[in-house]
Amino acid sequence: MITGAASTAASLRALPSRAINELRRDRRAIEKTLAAAMGSNGTRIDSAARHGLLDGGKRVRPLLTCAVLRAFGRNPKPYVDLVVAVEMAHAGSLLHDDVIDESKTRRGHVTAHVEFDIPTAVLAGDRLVMLGVEHLARGGPSEMLVRFCAAVKDLCIGESLERERRFDSTVDLEQVREVNRLKTAALFGYAAEAGAILAEAPPRLRRAARDYGLAVGEAFQTTDDHLDFCGDPGAMGKSIGQDLVAGVVTVPLAIAMERSPGLREDVLRVWSTERDDELSAHLAKLREG
Repeated sequence: MITGAASTAASLRALPSRAINELRRDRRAIEKTLAAAMGSNGTRIDSAARHGLLDGGKRVRPLLTCAVLRAFGRNPKPYVDLVVAVEMAHAGSLLHDDVIDESKTRRGHVTAHVEFDIPTAVLAGDRLVMLGVEHLARGGPSEMLVRFCAAVKDLCIGESLERERRFDSTVDLEQVREVNRLKTAALFGYAAEAGAILAEAPPRLRRAARDYGLAVGEAFQTTDDHLDFCGDPGAMGKSIGQDLVAGVVTVPLAIAMERSPGLREDVLRVWSTERDDELSAHLAKLREG
């Protein structure tokens, strides 16, 4: 089993040195721009926002925008202030997500609502999303801002649908994929389309870029779902099995229950278990299966 960190390293080794250097340059520009955007304001909400935005992260979404720009022959550097908006929205959504899921750690660090408090973390999440809106409104094409807002709305709908379907073992694969397309892939679709918009690509190529981003986003979420079952907690910076314990049916679980209907009983046992030792035993059995 390849962990997230090992998989990323393996993927980088497979790339030409020129592509690796471009990724590194783009990553440095993204990090510098994000840090500058947060400034040095010492308010509690800004500290929580910095905690969520600058405390690690792969920056996959803004790097996807950069990659699309490069595919159209454009240097991403002049557009970095606009490129980072998607990362701001993503980071803001994670602050909200951690509150909803009552997560204690994120990327190996204490979550913002634990470090500060729940109201501060929620408001910091709102602040980051609106910071992304502000960056686009100040200098981006209007279409880019419209697509950004649509993606954030889809993210909210996806998260809501996932909550509504918790602890429901009858949820099927297509319903899970619908949630993933909304809560995760929507921002990827926007990120790819944003690169095409900035490159002034024709409408058909913008749609193609968005479709590509949606596919990448869905694959990304499915991989994350798989790692929640089989990943290395040390490499991931969080405990495994969190989705299942929270009652969330993910893609791997939906496929497994479809192929082995008897597995639903094991899932229901996990959901009804209150003792930690029994829960660990049930989770281990599911992982082995």
